[in-house]
Amino acid sequence: MESYKGRFEPTRFEDLTVTVDFHCHSACRFCIVQEGMNYYKGVPFELYEAAVADNRRAKRYRRVTFTGGEVTLEKRLFDYIDIARDSQSFEHIRIQTNGRLFADRAFARRVVDAGVDEFFVSLHGHDAATQDYISQRPGSFDEAIRGLENLRELGVCILTNTVLTTLNEPTLAAIVDTVRPFAPARMEWWNYLPMEDYADELGLLSPMSELAPSLREALARARDYGIESAVKYVPRCLLGEHGESQDNTQPDVVIVEEFYDKYPKFACIHEAACEHGDTCLGLHHPYITKFGWEEDVLVPFPRATPWREPEYGLWVGSDRPGEGTAIPTDQPRWAGLVVGVAERHRARLANVMLQRRACVYRFELGEGATVDVLLTARSEAPALARSASFNLQYRNLQADLSAPGLRERLSALVEDAIQTVIARDPGGMHLDARKGLVGDDSVRRRPRRAKALRVLDGSEP
Repeated sequence: MESYKGRFEPTRFEDLTVTVDFHCHSACRFCIVQEGMNYYKGVPFELYEAAVADNRRAKRYRRVTFTGGEVTLEKRLFDYIDIARDSQSFEHIRIQTNGRLFADRAFARRVVDAGVDEFFVSLHGHDAATQDYISQRPGSFDEAIRGLENLRELGVCILTNTVLTTLNEPTLAAIVDTVRPFAPARMEWWNYLPMEDYADELGLLSPMSELAPSLREALARARDYGIESAVKYVPRCLLGEHGESQDNTQPDVVIVEEFYDKYPKFACIHEAACEHGDTCLGLHHPYITKFGWEEDVLVPFPRATPWREPEYGLWVGSDRPGEGTAIPTDQPRWAGLVVGVAERHRARLANVMLQRRACVYRFELGEGATVDVLLTARSEAPALARSASFNLQYRNLQADLSAPGLRERLSALVEDAIQTVIARDPGGMHLDARKGLVGDDSVRRRPRRAKALRVLDGSEP
C-alpha cells in the first residue's frame, strides 16, 4: 500500500489558499509552476465566492491566502480581498508575493487598508546580485527590500520564504541578516522541488552534505535573532538541534488538478526504523535519482513505538505565526459526530484524523483491536452507508477475530458509529472529493507547438 509519502497529501485543514492566476513579472529559475505560467488559470471568481460563502456557514478556515503566479498583478485583487473581508469568516487574510509592487507605498497602504494583515514575501538571495540572477529581473531585489520596508512601517505581519537551491545554499545565513530589520514573524525554508526538471539538468538540487550545514547555520542565526523558522522537504535528522522547525504541512489549495500530477513523491530508506518516520517526508524521488538514498547521511531517531505504514496521510493543525509546530487537530465539530459511541461499547476513540478529503475515526477495543470509520464526500461511489454529507465505510481492521465475542463487538461498534453519524450529520459538512480544477476551463490554449502537452479532460477519476 502506498504511504502518504507517495501520495503527498499533508494538509493544514484550517488554512485555505486560493490561486488567483498564473502570471508573474519575475522568472525565477526554480519556479515550480514555470510550465504552467500563463497557461493554468486561476480559480473562477464565482467558485471563490462559493468557497467563502461555505466558510461563512461552516467556519472551516481561519485564514485565506491569495497566491499565483504573482497575485499583486491580478486586476481583481481587491475584489478577492473585499469578499474575504466582508464575509467576516476569516481571522487572517494573507498574500503570497515577491514583494516587488509593494515598493510603491501607496499600493502597499491600499492593500493593508483593504484588510490584508499577513504578507508572505519570497526572498531567495541575500543581495541584489544573487536575487536578481535567480529572478532574472534586474532591480527585483531592491524592489522587494523597499516593499518589505513599507510593510514593516505599516505594522503588518511579515513572513519570508526562501527556496533552497545551489544558487543560494552558501549564503543562507546572510539572508537571515538581510531580513532581520523587518522583524519577520517566521522565515520559511523550502527545499527545491523539481516539478518539470526531474533530471535536474539545471543543477539546482543541492546535495544534503552541503545544504544541511548551511541551513543549520541559518536556523541558528534566526534563533539567535528571535525569529521562528519552518523547514520543508529537508529530512529532520539533518536539522540537528533545529529538528522541531521541520513542518511539511501545506494548506488546502484550490488549484488546477494537473499541478498535482507533476508533484514529486517522497521516500526514506529509514522510515520504518525512525521515530519521526510518520511525519518526516524524507527525500523526494528526483533527489534520490541523482544522489541516491543517502543512507549514510540520514541518521534515524531510534523508534520508541512500533512502525505502522500510514493509511491516510499526515494530520496536522493550523499555521499561526508564533506557533511553529503543527499539532494534530481533532476538530470538535467533527468529533461531535461520534461522541458517546466508544463508551457504549467499552472502547476508546483513539484519534480523529481530519484532512480535506477524509475524516477518520479510529476506535480501540483493547488487546490490540482497532478499526477505522471513514467519512468521505457524499457521492455515488460504493459505500457501506450514506449520511446527508458523507459516504461512510470502515477499513484498517486489526484484530484477532478468533477471540470470543470480538467480531460481534466490532460489528456493533461500526454499526453504531455509522448510525450515529447519519443521525447527527446536519448536512452541508464539507469534504472535497478532489484536489482542484480540471478540464479545458482550467487552462489557457497553448501555442500550436505545445499541442502534444496533456491536459486533463475533466472526466471523473
